[in-house]
Amino acid sequence: MLVAAWYNLTMKDLARDAVSGLPEYIPGRQVEEAVKEFQLKEVIKLASNENPLGPSPKAAKAIRDHLDKLHVYPDQHHLLLREALSSKLSVPKESVIIGNGSDEIMLLIAQVFLSAGDEAVISRHTFSMYEFVTKIMDGVPVFAELKDHSYDLDSMLGLITEKTKLVFLCNPNNPTGTIFTAEQFGAFISKVPEGVIVVMDEAYGDFADSAEYPDSLDHVRKGRNLIVLRTFSKIYGLAAVRAGYGISSPEIIKLLNLAKMPFNVNRLAQTAALEALNDEEFLRKTLKNNSDGKNYLYGELEKLGQRYLRTEANFVYIDLGRDSDAVFMELMREGVIVRPLRSFGLPHSIRVSVGTHPQNEKFIKAFKKVLGK
Repeated sequence: MLVAAWYNLTMKDLARDAVSGLPEYIPGRQVEEAVKEFQLKEVIKLASNENPLGPSPKAAKAIRDHLDKLHVYPDQHHLLLREALSSKLSVPKESVIIGNGSDEIMLLIAQVFLSAGDEAVISRHTFSMYEFVTKIMDGVPVFAELKDHSYDLDSMLGLITEKTKLVFLCNPNNPTGTIFTAEQFGAFISKVPEGVIVVMDEAYGDFADSAEYPDSLDHVRKGRNLIVLRTFSKIYGLAAVRAGYGISSPEIIKLLNLAKMPFNVNRLAQTAALEALNDEEFLRKTLKNNSDGKNYLYGELEKLGQRYLRTEANFVYIDLGRDSDAVFMELMREGVIVRPLRSFGLPHSIRVSVGTHPQNEKFIKAFKKVLGK
């Protein structure tokens, strides 16, 4: 009877409950999908907040120059990249960890600090990976609501209990593009209990131009239980090769490294990231394109009477007041891919990445047609 019962088990029966219950991550649609589905000749993608100028030229050259070294394992300790980041950020190299994108470091954080039943405080309407890494470790996500489309740090502070191990923050927030200020963050972190680690995701922090944007590394240097996450995917245009990094105390970084898989970041990614750090001209061009692009979109959206949020990131949040999935499909038929936000719990909103000027113009032209204007 035991043997028969064993043979009747399905793969879902064999998987951990935490895994079988995970929601699937929904990425932005790819250009190739839209071309094939709608028989289009030209499609632009403004869905995934990728750099519309492409990759850093210095990073791309570094990749080409290292193609003859693909047979050699990458540096397990990412020494050159960590030293470069240490110098740039004025932190010890022992305070830096490199990941296969910052997503991998989020998973490492959950693996190291969450046991079954431990809680992580997370906001609604934000990046789904915080909930994902919590649940995959049998942790319990505890949700705060946004306030005026922004993180409500007071509400999150009130949700911390003796079961809380982690608090995940996103600044600027994805998908709203809003920030909490240096003053708000300072007041918040000063009240977080010592046994709780705050994870600050700054994937879009390079684009923030507000004078009130927090200097999170100052709090790391002061010894707070804080892990700051950043990425080369956005402003440096290296989303395809997957390179991100975290900054925290040497004690926390040492623990994360114990859980890290060997050779987690490939040689090309390390080399590209290292060179991208020195590409100041590309960063200037990217920031100017983003500033010009978001101001153009603001003006056009105001002419159309659309509700939108001014952004500190490289995307614009638009509240359509109608089903975003339908608008998304209509825009894709016009050759423009945006991100509908139903998976973020915002079924009436879309997120539009800031593109080049011709791309932004194409989006506005298609959007006017979809709106009947």
